[in-house]
Amino acid sequence: MSVAVTAEAPGEGLAEPRGMPALAVRPLLVVLAAKCGLTLAFAGRYGWQRDELYYAVAGRHLQGGYVEFPPVTALLSAVARLLFGWSLVGFRAFPVLAGAATIVIAALVARELGGGLRAQTLAAALVAFSPILLATNGLFQPVSFDQTATMLVLWLVLRLALGRGSWVALGVAVGVGLETKYTLALVLVLLFAGFAVWRRDVLRSRGLPLAILIAAALMVPNLLWEAGHGWISVHWFLHPPPSATDESRPQYLVDFLLQTNPFAVPVAVAGVVMLLRDRMLRPIGAAVAAVPVVYFVLDGKSYYGMPVVFFALAAGAVPTADWLTRRRFVALAVAYVAVFVVALPQVVPVYPLRTAIRHGVIKARSDYQDELGWRALAAQVGRLARGSDVVVASNYGEAGALELFGPGLPPVASADVTFRYWRPVVAGRRATLVGFTPAAAAAFCRGYTRLGSIRMPTANEERGLPIAACTLRADLAAVWPEIQRATGP
Repeated sequence: MSVAVTAEAPGEGLAEPRGMPALAVRPLLVVLAAKCGLTLAFAGRYGWQRDELYYAVAGRHLQGGYVEFPPVTALLSAVARLLFGWSLVGFRAFPVLAGAATIVIAALVARELGGGLRAQTLAAALVAFSPILLATNGLFQPVSFDQTATMLVLWLVLRLALGRGSWVALGVAVGVGLETKYTLALVLVLLFAGFAVWRRDVLRSRGLPLAILIAAALMVPNLLWEAGHGWISVHWFLHPPPSATDESRPQYLVDFLLQTNPFAVPVAVAGVVMLLRDRMLRPIGAAVAAVPVVYFVLDGKSYYGMPVVFFALAAGAVPTADWLTRRRFVALAVAYVAVFVVALPQVVPVYPLRTAIRHGVIKARSDYQDELGWRALAAQVGRLARGSDVVVASNYGEAGALELFGPGLPPVASADVTFRYWRPVVAGRRATLVGFTPAAAAAFCRGYTRLGSIRMPTANEERGLPIAACTLRADLAAVWPEIQRATGP
């Protein structure tokens, strides 16, 4: 495909040799400042989310893998704690930075496709203020890092398809990306299939084996951990537990549109069409189009496919920028901003807590519900666990909260997810149970005595669960298999 050369005003961009459009530096910085400023301004609004508590504890246990995620997230958690201690805003600065990188890559994709200042700015803005990027960048979770990794891989593949990429860089990006989130594997499989059909010349490159070798080498720590733990992650993904974000298939479609912003969907479609029409880029277009369809068929979650949507938006910004007249731009901007304003409280915690509860915002978004009450839970358990030898928590949210916010507590144990491998050494058998019903505790406890109920400010999955005391039937190590069975997969 041809690469257009656009004339930029002095100071607007950085020229690149070989005739590629200048990088739209000033507009890109404005978009980055606005988006990062918005996210960071409310980063500490409600509190630690249950998944963040888990990732924070995982950062204390650096290892080659974890039950549901590879090691990069835990490594970043450890770095965040080293730099910022237990500052929630400092912790969440990492996904904000990941989001900034995703926005920059979106602009680079548009530039790679010949887009000038207008196209690059449009690409950056559409990705930056998409509801899903705003929502995910507000929480420390693998999703934000996966978005960046996937966008980086797609950009590097695009450069290879255009004859100016680096196989070494792609190998590194793929290896790190797979160590960030396993969902990148689907994108890679579909890309390989597309290139095998339409661009075998790219696959015949001597750089491909080198890229595979580099990626495989970076995956070695995770593969060794999985092999040593019975490939637990494979079993987990084949038999996942119910999730608060599970979707019906009609809801998948609705959420997919809303997460993109309905008025940005035509831009993404234009990007896919443009890629499919160009034989050099058809493998990428086919992969981008197929990823959301495959997740729909496989009963995946709508946000799994959003990284490829970002790429489609960036690609679609190029023809859209040429199509936009002033009138069309105003109409599109008004519609986009209207949806953005309506969705904003759902994706960024702009409301104070009481206002959000009063308007039903907390009830509508499970992530917000899961940010409330954890410090109070640790204090409540602290009062009730005096004299205990161990506190046994039924899930990772409870265990994470007790680890972070209950420094005076007895050792905390949980058999949920990767916590099962972090069992403390405990000699005594007096236990305080958090979240276990009498029926669930019967296999490993004697003398179950209910001490109270978990108090939470919102009706999340913890609220009302029992806190109890019991005597373990044997020492903690001996009854651990029974605790695992009572906890679940």
